[in-house]
Amino acid sequence: MEDNTSTSTPQISHEELTSFKYFSHFNLFLFSRNPKANPSFLLFKTSNSPLSHFHGEYTKHDPAIFYSIAREFITKTAGLLCTQNLQYFLAKNPVPLNTENLVLEKSVEHPIRPQKGFVPAINDICRLLTESPYIFQDHTGTATYFIEIPLLDLKLVHEVAQDRDIDIQFQYMTMKEIIEAEESTIHSALRKCLKNPKLSHYMNHYIVQGKDIEIHAKYAMICCEPRATTYMLHSLHYSMFKKHGEHWRFYKAFEGEFPTDEELKNMKGIIIPGSGNAAYDTTVPWYKELFECIRKINRVYTHINLLGICFGAQASAQALGGRVEKMNRSFIRGGELLRTNTAFYDLHYIRELKLDMNKPLVIAEAHGDHIVELPEGAICQASSINTNVEIYTLGTNLLAFQGHPDYNEPWTAGANYRVRGLSVEDYDKYAEEFIKEKFEDELTHKEIVEICYKFLKKDCIEEKMGSLKVK
Repeated sequence: MEDNTSTSTPQISHEELTSFKYFSHFNLFLFSRNPKANPSFLLFKTSNSPLSHFHGEYTKHDPAIFYSIAREFITKTAGLLCTQNLQYFLAKNPVPLNTENLVLEKSVEHPIRPQKGFVPAINDICRLLTESPYIFQDHTGTATYFIEIPLLDLKLVHEVAQDRDIDIQFQYMTMKEIIEAEESTIHSALRKCLKNPKLSHYMNHYIVQGKDIEIHAKYAMICCEPRATTYMLHSLHYSMFKKHGEHWRFYKAFEGEFPTDEELKNMKGIIIPGSGNAAYDTTVPWYKELFECIRKINRVYTHINLLGICFGAQASAQALGGRVEKMNRSFIRGGELLRTNTAFYDLHYIRELKLDMNKPLVIAEAHGDHIVELPEGAICQASSINTNVEIYTLGTNLLAFQGHPDYNEPWTAGANYRVRGLSVEDYDKYAEEFIKEKFEDELTHKEIVEICYKFLKKDCIEEKMGSLKVK
């Protein structure tokens, strides 16, 4: 199929597609390919609205943009298109329809707290988002995701929607048909999307023409939480870090999954996120492989940027000769004010951010253990009232946070709202007051995430070569 864009259309650069962005809005396009591999976009409408894609706002109370998308998707479709239901709607392989087995969800009225309400439809849309390679961003403050789904039997979908009193209809349209459609039939938000020449070019190039995406870098997350049965962790991290042209792999350490030496040779960054496990527990059998992997990254594969978060920071310290212990106080949950060393801001990947050193960093916390002794050569970069080691570095390729860059402060505060005897209706009020009374609105979630992003994406080899040139 020919590209509908002209040669004068500005093509978006790789740097723009992969640079750090803090989004306020999102677009979500679902599309399917016919037997000839030609794509059509699955648009939706209600009885009183024009055809549209899914779009909305990323709210500060959702822990990640994927959850805002999931909320919008479920609210608009009642979970009608979650994976479990697709078996009923596939045009090629229809099965007897049994509406009693359909997974339908009500509107998601409150911010999504994954560990409290990670329902099947939320898990489905988050899984599809984390697996999709089609991620578009520019400088508009909006992230656009494209998800390919099987070609659906829309007649059957509409029968189910009508039977369940769901006010929604779907229609497949090619990009050309959308552009040429009458003004009144297409939602203004969709028109606005297609007026963005860079986004239009991206859709034509990768979706319509089906051009392959060149993989520029490989990353991994080594999950150490045995209770991680959903896509919660994927969504928290991929929302912030995964970009166009990157391949991400999710390893379940608790099931013996670890990167091979060959994979480590070609990997640029690894995240070890939080876990309910204790890094000092000598009875956990898979710690031997985990610690060996950490040592390899530290001593052999030093081109890999290793980001340790909470348990990941503790496990890295324990593996490399440090010591972790249980705290002699109750579990810490909420925002924590960091006392940061001036030298921390001199690290080259942080210096580039030009952060205001007079504005204190605040990070979300959720831990009952802490690091009491750092490995040899490690540098403590920040501490807090409750924890001596909040941030530490080791060499040029290890950055570790005791807190959670993957959680935002209001979400962490709200996750513990029952402690104050508040109901779910008080969620917004509680989150706001919890933060304000402690830190007077000095929220720095964006800065913390950007520090992590800059670290993960930096080139260790260039960094080392550059340091040799410094006299």
